[in-house]
Amino acid sequence: MKTVRSWAAYAMIVGGFAAGVATVVSMTHGFKADSAFAKGPSYSGKLVGNITTEEAATLHNLNDSLTHLAEYVKPAVVHIRAVTNRASDSDGKMIPISGSEGAGFIYRKDGYVITNDHVVGDADQVTVITNDGREHKGTVKRAPEWDVAVIKIDGSDFPTLGMADSKSVEPGQMVMAIGSPYGLENSVTFGHVSAVNRENAIPDSSLSQAERFYPDLIQTDAAINVGNSGGPLVNIDGQVIGMNSSIYTKTGGSNGIAFAIPSSEVRFVADILIQKGKVVRSQIGVYPRDLKPFELSEKKLPGGAYVEDIQPGGPADKAGIKKGDIITKVNNTAIDGQIDLRNTMLVNAPDTVVKVEFVHDGKTQTADIKLEKAVVVKPTTPKARTYNFDNKDFGDIFGNPDLKDFENKLRQQFGQGDKGGQNDQRDQDDNGDVQPLHSGHAKLGIGIDNLTDANRRKNSIPTSVTGVLVTTVESGSVAEKSGIQVGDVIQSIGGKKVSTIDELTSQMSNLNWGDKTQIGIARYGKGSQMTLERSITFK
Repeated sequence: MKTVRSWAAYAMIVGGFAAGVATVVSMTHGFKADSAFAKGPSYSGKLVGNITTEEAATLHNLNDSLTHLAEYVKPAVVHIRAVTNRASDSDGKMIPISGSEGAGFIYRKDGYVITNDHVVGDADQVTVITNDGREHKGTVKRAPEWDVAVIKIDGSDFPTLGMADSKSVEPGQMVMAIGSPYGLENSVTFGHVSAVNRENAIPDSSLSQAERFYPDLIQTDAAINVGNSGGPLVNIDGQVIGMNSSIYTKTGGSNGIAFAIPSSEVRFVADILIQKGKVVRSQIGVYPRDLKPFELSEKKLPGGAYVEDIQPGGPADKAGIKKGDIITKVNNTAIDGQIDLRNTMLVNAPDTVVKVEFVHDGKTQTADIKLEKAVVVKPTTPKARTYNFDNKDFGDIFGNPDLKDFENKLRQQFGQGDKGGQNDQRDQDDNGDVQPLHSGHAKLGIGIDNLTDANRRKNSIPTSVTGVLVTTVESGSVAEKSGIQVGDVIQSIGGKKVSTIDELTSQMSNLNWGDKTQIGIARYGKGSQMTLERSITFK
C-alpha cells in the first residue's frame, strides 16, 4: 500500500466541536442572474488613489457578483447538529453525553441532504436546520469508508445545488466555501483551487481502523475551520465541486490548506446510499495509483490505473495481473485513473465476474476476474507524522471558548429526545448490484415547452431568443443534479442548436446512459441574462 505523503501528518477532520467523551472530528434556486449580471451603475466623484472610473466599475461589479453568488448558494446550505451516546439523568430524562456540529447541502428537492460521515457518525439524533430557520429531524444513511453520509428530512420543493463534474476542476479557479465554522452558520469564505488529486489518511478514533483514507482530494486556500465539514465548495457558477472535509494544521485553525472530497465522488456514493441504503464494495486485490504525466506519454496511454502493489492470492493475482501492469477497462467502463477503478468496485457486487483489460509489458491483455467482498485494510501512515490531539484540551486545540458548558447547551437545544433514531431505521438491502441501474436512451428528467408569447412574458425571455423552455424538473434527475432550473431555456446540446421540442428530442435520442455532453442554457430575469454551459454526465 502506498505511503501517505509527509504533509498528511498534520491534517485533521473539520467536523463540529464536541464535548464530554466525544472525539472531536470535527447550504433549487438559480444563481440570481438578474442581480449578478445586471448592468452596473456609473461611478463618479472622488476615487481612491489613481483608480479610474472604469476600474472602479469593474471592482464594484466583481463585488456584486461575489455577493450574489453567496446569496444563490446559501438557501441550499444547512447547519447540522448531532447528539451521540445519550444517557439518563437523576430525573430519568435522556441527556446528551456528546455532540457535534457541522454543515451540509441539499442535494434533492425532496429532502436529501449530503454531509460528511464524520459529522453525523453514530449519532442517536440528527437535526438539520435549513436556511429559513426551520429544524428537521433527519434519518441517516452512511458510507464511513468514503466519509459521505445522506440525511433524509421530511418535506418537498427544497432549494438545491447542482453538482459539477469534478474532473474538470483545475488549479487556479476561484471557489467559495460555505459552512458553520465553530457553529457560526452560513459563513462564507473565498479562495482558489490550489491543487487536485491529493491523498491523505487522517486519524479518527471513532472508526475501527482508526483512520479515514482519502485517495482523491481537492486542495483549496479558502479558509476552512472546525464546523465547515460537509459544506459545499462551489465554483463561480454556483455548482458544487467538492465537499469540505479536512484541513492541514498544527493548531486546529485554518492555515490556508484545506481539502474537499470531489463532487463526482460525493454524488456517486450519495446516489448509491439513496438507492440502496448502504454501500457494498467488492475488491479486485490491487493497490492502484494514477499514472504520472511522463508515464502516460512514454506508454502512449490516455489513462489507466497503475498497479503499484498486489494482494497475494487475491482475484487479480489469480488472474495473472502483476505489479507494474496498467488496468485500462473493467467490462465496458474505461479506467482513466485509480478513482475509476475504485468506483467499479462499487458498481459490481462481490462474486461478480468482470472482464478486465490491462497492459502488461506493453501488450494489451484481458482476463475474467471474480471479485471478492472487500475487507477494510488500515492505510499505513508513519506514526511520527500523525497529529495526535487526544490528550489535548479541546479549547487549546481549536482556539474555542471554554467548552465546559457545552453539555448544557446541548440539553437546551435537543431536550429529552429518544434513543434509537435513524440508526434503527437503516436500510437492510441485500448485497446485490448497487449501481443506479439505467439502460437505453438517456433522460434529463425535465418537462419542456416551445417558447410562446405567454411563457416569454412570464419568464422575462426576449422575443429574439430561441430554444426550449424548461417547465418542470424531477427530483433526483440528471437535470436537477446539474443545476438546471424551471424557467431555463435550453439552446444547444452537444454543440448543436435546438429551437423546438422536436429538435431537442432528436438530439437526446442520440445519447445513452453513461454518455457525456454539453448543454447550453440561457437564464433570464428582471432585464438581465446569464448564459451557461453545463457539462453533463448521464448517470
